[in-house]
Amino acid sequence: MSTAELQSWQDRLASYLAAEKRILDSQEYQVGQGQTARRNRRAELEQVQNGIRECQQKIGLLQATMAPRGRRIINLRPR
Repeated sequence: MSTAELQSWQDRLASYLAAEKRILDSQEYQVGQGQTARRNRRAELEQVQNGIRECQQKIGLLQATMAPRGRRIINLRPR
């Protein structure tokens, strides 16, 4: 696991969060009027939220595997 992979997942999460915000602001919008109007419908909120959860889980896993493991030192003294 590399820091590049972690950064990639973090970038993906940021994109999903931005998409979620856009969906929450407006799910569907229309540009123009009449026959020349163009409509745009955003992705389903549930799918985006599933992507957010997937990214958060993967980031947590990568951070846990990349975390330095400390050495535990125990001093024993004979009696």
